[in-house]
Amino acid sequence: MNEIVITDKKFNGIITKAGDINSLTFKTIDEKALVEINSWMPEVNRAVSCFSKQNSQTTSSLMSLNMIDSGPYRVLRQILAQAEKKRGAIKESVYKLEKKKLQHEEYLEKMETAKGIEWKKLDLRANKIQCDVIDAQPHIEASIKELGALKRRYEEVCKNNEIPEQWDESDFEEAEIEHHIKSMFRNAIRDRMQGSHNMGTMEYMEQYGVNPITAYALVDKYIGDIKKSIIEEDKGADITAHYIFYDQMYITFKDEYKKALNRLGLDNITHADFLMKENK
Repeated sequence: MNEIVITDKKFNGIITKAGDINSLTFKTIDEKALVEINSWMPEVNRAVSCFSKQNSQTTSSLMSLNMIDSGPYRVLRQILAQAEKKRGAIKESVYKLEKKKLQHEEYLEKMETAKGIEWKKLDLRANKIQCDVIDAQPHIEASIKELGALKRRYEEVCKNNEIPEQWDESDFEEAEIEHHIKSMFRNAIRDRMQGSHNMGTMEYMEQYGVNPITAYALVDKYIGDIKKSIIEEDKGADITAHYIFYDQMYITFKDEYKKALNRLGLDNITHADFLMKENK
């Protein structure tokens, strides 16, 4: 039985394309096509800056933030979470970039004394780093742009909701009851639109002292009123009807959590001594 030597050129020609004299030639792309594509690349480099960030500002404003819109402090928390994540990503990218620049300088220094194949290897590595650095720039800039847009949203939410400039953890905690009551009624509307009484939503209500039977009855009445206006007046409610309903439910149930606290044997929902307070 003949032994197969894997380094043999005949075997090498089977498992790789290295033996094909045409393996390094393009089958479709010719000089004319290369020129055409090359002429388009400046436009690609320009236009990619418009799309290199993860989300558009529109998506961030109307989808990412709108998911948690039951209270302005929750919106601020989401903005800050996104900003912190973006800041961390920028930090890592910048440090990697600076490390590559140092490597590039190191290769250039070694190339001054290198010769032959060693010089070519160093030149290849230096060119690769240079390409990586150039390609990374649009993504870093895109992340900084997102951070700038988050800053503007943060300022707008604070201004339009009259949130103090140095709000703190105690302010956030004070706003939590409003957030949770509005959230549970938002969930309840979605439940009833699916024809259900969700166990999770009912537990959520009881945790904040809201009677689930009363709550769902109010939701059913609200949905019924909307449907009635569509049928009888041929006039559908816009999304502000939801916002008004949430506000009404908060006013109605904002103190019910105290009954849940009393049931648990608790005096207060928070302890001020263990909250960060600014100038208070």
